Order: sequence, then structure tokens, then C-alpha cells
Amino acid sequence: MRRTTIITLLVAAGMSVALFFLKYQVTGLEDQLDGLNRSIDQDRETMHVLQAEWGHLNEIERVRGLSHRYLDLGPTPPSRLVTLDQLPAEGVVDAAPAPAPGVRK
Repeated sequence: MRRTTIITLLVAAGMSVALFFLKYQVTGLEDQLDGLNRSIDQDRETMHVLQAEWGHLNEIERVRGLSHRYLDLGPTPPSRLVTLDQLPAEGVVDAAPAPAPGVRK
């Protein structure tokens, strides 16, 4: 009877120590999970703000005003539009200017 009692007490003590360490390991993992969830929430909020900024920066009227102010761009006249058949054949390149004397390629 004594051996059984001692073995049972040792097993119970071992399981108590293991449960103690397991509890603290789980607590640490829960803290890590909470941190990750907070980080995900912050990233989602940041993405929402960035999407709103992107939408504002790409508003057509804003881009049109900036193009007129800084680039002096306008609509492309129909005379500048060509079809694929009107493009030069493959391998045709504009003549490049001759290199200056004494300059190697």
C-alpha cells in the first residue's frame, strides 16, 4: 500500500508541476494572440485610411485640375489616333544620331 501511495503522490506532483508550466505557457500564447489581434486591427484601420486617401488622390476632377495646372495636358485629338495597321513594321527604328567623334559605343 505504501508504494502505491508514494507513486500516486509523485505522479500527482509531476502532473501539478506540468499543469503549472502549461498554464503559464497558455497565458503567454494568449497574450501573444491578443497582441497579434491588436496589430491586425491597427493594420486594417491603416488600410481603411490609405484607401480613403487613395480615393481622394485619384478623384478625376482633382487629377484633371492638376494635369491642367502642371502638365498642360488636354484631350488627344482624333488625328493623333492610329490603328494597329498604321504602326511601323517590326524592326523599323528611327535613325539614331551619329555618335560624336572620339566617342565609342
